[in-house]
Amino acid sequence: MVAPKGTPKEIVAALHGLATKAMADPAVKEKLAAQGATLIGDEPEHFRSFIADETKKWAKVIKDAGVETGK
Repeated sequence: MVAPKGTPKEIVAALHGLATKAMADPAVKEKLAAQGATLIGDEPEHFRSFIADETKKWAKVIKDAGVETGK
């Protein structure tokens, strides 16, 4: 789950709490597993860091490959 940059921390915390609760529900787990989803339940700070690292990594791959991005 993602939220727009600048979303207040209390909103992120509330969404995280609701998502964590939903992911603990066996019916939700079963429904998402049937769709091929893997539930992780990461903390917002760790996920934010992961996304930043992935963005840097793939930006370098795109640049090194000479892919035109339209920017």
